[in-house]
Amino acid sequence: MAALLATGAFLAPGFAASVTSTIDGGGQRIAGGNCTVDGSIGGIGGIASDAVHAAVVMSGYAGQLCDATVNKADQTITFPAIADQLITSTIRLSATASSGLPVSFTVGAGPGTIGSGSNLTFSATGIVSIVASQPGDTSWNVAPNVTNSFTVTGICTSSAAVSSGVCADYDGDGKADPTVYDEATGTWKVKLSSAGYYLIVTTLNGLGGPGYASVSADYDGDGKADPAVYQELTGTWIVLLSSANYTMVVLPQFLGGIGYSAMPADYDGDQLADPGVYQRERGDWKVMLSSANYATVELLGLLGGTGYRAVAADYDGDHKADPAVYGESNGVWAFKISSANYITIVLTQTLGGIGYIPVPADYDGDGLADPAVKSESSNEWIVMLSSAGYTPVHVTLQFE
Repeated sequence: MAALLATGAFLAPGFAASVTSTIDGGGQRIAGGNCTVDGSIGGIGGIASDAVHAAVVMSGYAGQLCDATVNKADQTITFPAIADQLITSTIRLSATASSGLPVSFTVGAGPGTIGSGSNLTFSATGIVSIVASQPGDTSWNVAPNVTNSFTVTGICTSSAAVSSGVCADYDGDGKADPTVYDEATGTWKVKLSSAGYYLIVTTLNGLGGPGYASVSADYDGDGKADPAVYQELTGTWIVLLSSANYTMVVLPQFLGGIGYSAMPADYDGDQLADPGVYQRERGDWKVMLSSANYATVELLGLLGGTGYRAVAADYDGDHKADPAVYGESNGVWAFKISSANYITIVLTQTLGGIGYIPVPADYDGDGLADPAVKSESSNEWIVMLSSAGYTPVHVTLQFE
């Protein structure tokens, strides 16, 4: 794109001038050539002013300026790809233009917010697109926009503990909220991480009770766990959907039944918890994949069996829940790692065993589920934080 710069106002009175060559723009390059001043031809020597004016000096005619049509230079933007992010992340956007001019950012789509020009935060889970742009100036053309898209996920999207311990992010801040569900009374005790782990005690309008196990997970994809219970006797599921003002949804004879423990998790990585069950004697798994319109997938003898409890969660950080089991008597943990083609990995050290309930979750907010157990007889929790090299940490949590 050409722009007529350095007009006749730059010429001394009485001189007429014309340019017989094209001057390349960008404030850096001059192709060379001649211009005519009052009938005399001289060589173009250089830029007489800054890039805004881009006037040219005629060799041999000191102080005389010629008209010049300057062609703006093209520019490109280098905007490195953005990795998938956690809902709790804050990232500083960075991009460069080949012109050296500053690059601006806007949110093209998704639950992202840009503050202070380049600090990106998130208000929910989902796909976010960030657009980098540079509008150009008198020497540079507008740069083609560059868009980067990535996925924002919550921290805890599965219910890894049955009945007594719950792995779930009820407040949507991206951190698992330590919870105890008392099946005998249907009482829920939750320590909300967003409120300084303030204790809330509730019956959730009668959700649960004898014969109902906790299966809380994010079924509607809004970044908040939906309180839910599962009745093994009938295979009935009851869910309070957070995105619908906690409307109760009852699904009779939905999935499971006698001999099956519920194990919902996001097995397909689409940000929706998939209803799933685990057959305790044979190690069979059944999952209704949300990405396949909730078609049921049955995996016979996949992992576990007698003496092992299912503890599926995203242990490898690829946003897909890994089938996993916990030895109730020996504290052995075994995983089918989704990012490694579901190879079986056994934890090198034991955690828990008799007298402990498994309660894995992402307690440190690094995107990896942390193996953890809770004492059945006290307020002791033992957590192997992935961010600390999986060193066991003993914590006392009061739920009174």
